[in-house]
Amino acid sequence: MGELARLTGVVWSPGLAFRDIALRPRWWPPLVILVLASLIFTYSFTQRVGWERFFRQQAETNSGMQNMPADQKEQAVAAQIKFGPIISYVAIVVGFPIMALATAGVFLLLFRTVFGAEVSFRQAFAIVCYSWMPLLFGSIMALAVMLLKNPEEFDLQYPTLTNIGAFLEPNSTPKWLLSLGTSIDVFTLWTLALLATGFAAAGRKITWGSAFGGVLGTWAVYVLVKMGWAAAFG
Repeated sequence: MGELARLTGVVWSPGLAFRDIALRPRWWPPLVILVLASLIFTYSFTQRVGWERFFRQQAETNSGMQNMPADQKEQAVAAQIKFGPIISYVAIVVGFPIMALATAGVFLLLFRTVFGAEVSFRQAFAIVCYSWMPLLFGSIMALAVMLLKNPEEFDLQYPTLTNIGAFLEPNSTPKWLLSLGTSIDVFTLWTLALLATGFAAAGRKITWGSAFGGVLGTWAVYVLVKMGWAAAFG
């Protein structure tokens, strides 16, 4: 399959696409596309909406910052406004690939030790990168909403109504519940299904149901850690 056929095949015919990806595990095309899309979205947000409103909203809902004296709180918000955009760009360019590598390592360990699959790291890395392609649609939707909506009304945390967290009241809902609601997202569930498809194709003897169970269980552990962190630190 050509690269365009692979990228579109992940959406329209994932089983066929991931069988080809397992045979020739190229990882960089989807990763480059996702990084560029994230950079475009972040740049557009910086220019159209700005970071000040976002960080001030965060300060109002952060229990740690609410207990700070007014002058210290203002200094903290000012520092966030100054360095937030820089950190965001660095997180995309550096953090995104590192997160993909770490995710591939976790699933490689899972499928080789628990399921006995003969999967290489290169295959696992390529599967993770292609499975994240739904995030591209999320970025496009969020960018469209941001450009069409009044900048004062755009919420960076919940740009689109694709997860349960977007329907919860942030000021009255417990942080752990917000974290759980945000995790249950249409694009996240789509990504989990693609991960299962990819590792089932690479492992050959693994059924899709078994692969999905392994992926879902790993994701559930990650969500529980997120919920615990949110409950402890807000």
